Amino acid sequence: MWNTYYSLALLSLFSRVAFASSNCINFGIPITVSAESLTLAFPPFQNGYQAEAFLEEVIKRDSSSSPVSGTKNVTETFSIGAQYCVPDTRKKSKTIQILTHGLGFDKSYWDFTQVAGNYSYVQAALEAGYSTFAYDRLGNGASTKADPYNIVQAPMELAILAELTQMLRSGTIKECESHEKYVHVGHSFGSVLTNALVAVAPQLSDGIILTGYSNNATFQTPFISTTGHLASENQPARFSGLSSGYITWADKYYNQFSYLSYPYFDPAVLEAAEDSKWPLTVGELITFGVLPSSAGQYKGPVLVRVYPHPAFYAIASSLLTCHVWNQYLASQDDHIFCGGDCTGIIDGPYSDSRALFPAVSDFEVYIHPNVGHALNIHYNATGAYAVANHFFKKNGL
Repeated sequence: MWNTYYSLALLSLFSRVAFASSNCINFGIPITVSAESLTLAFPPFQNGYQAEAFLEEVIKRDSSSSPVSGTKNVTETFSIGAQYCVPDTRKKSKTIQILTHGLGFDKSYWDFTQVAGNYSYVQAALEAGYSTFAYDRLGNGASTKADPYNIVQAPMELAILAELTQMLRSGTIKECESHEKYVHVGHSFGSVLTNALVAVAPQLSDGIILTGYSNNATFQTPFISTTGHLASENQPARFSGLSSGYITWADKYYNQFSYLSYPYFDPAVLEAAEDSKWPLTVGELITFGVLPSSAGQYKGPVLVRVYPHPAFYAIASSLLTCHVWNQYLASQDDHIFCGGDCTGIIDGPYSDSRALFPAVSDFEVYIHPNVGHALNIHYNATGAYAVANHFFKKNGL
């Protein structure tokens, strides 16, 4: 298995691909969803000092105060920015890949065109015959910038992913064609959401690939500690109108620390990623842990792909039931999910990943070399793209 994937990675390492934009359309989707909201027990930050003090309290080893005072059900209407791409008809598969990005990016993570190079997962999927549907998570890109304390929380984002998937399956998104199979690929927090999706609604996905992700939250503190900067102060030209609940890291060097592995990236890519970064929310930080990750009834294929990446996701094991293929595709040097080395964390005695998917038809773990958390913007990204698309192909998707 390892030899097969490693050969695929080497074969595609030097292949250059055109950007996918000519095969794509961008549009907005009105969506109404309901989810549980955690009521926060503190007022909105008035300044960056309060934001930093909050993070210090969150990561303190003997912290005893709870940031949550209760829960309530909320129903909200948003506009979600989306990109739909189709391959050449001669190559066209009957499967569509639904792509969910992580923290710090918008949907352009999947089609990173800011710098010339092999940084488009979308183009690789199109070349393999797959249509793709990428969207901006709530609070990012072209999507609604909702309340970052009480609305942009993990349960709401899970509800959005589930609703978008259901809309695609039912044909109610007029810009998109119908497909026979619907698979999901996540990165980082997008993998957290994808994992949770098949936990609560296994029937919605025919296969999943989890990248930049593990179920181990041991190494999350360094990443969290970098994010205490108000986005409105950090990049005022872009974010001056955002609430104090939208937070980010200071500069490109903190970006490199969390997302990239030196010297395996182009410095111009780091500059572009920093210039185009998107903030995370206080609500997201507080609510990661309420999402389920245990998928006992999910039977589809699972691929977990790991690489060096910021992983601070405290996810509660709970109730996963699906009939799908599952792959963990990991970065070798992921700092946040693996403490800088995913070997033994994602695939060894300290991993509980397989136990979360006891019924899947195909569960695989692949650790990609020479990449950090943001796998797609490293020199060696195309090798991982080949592994992902081969995984779907071999499972008849």
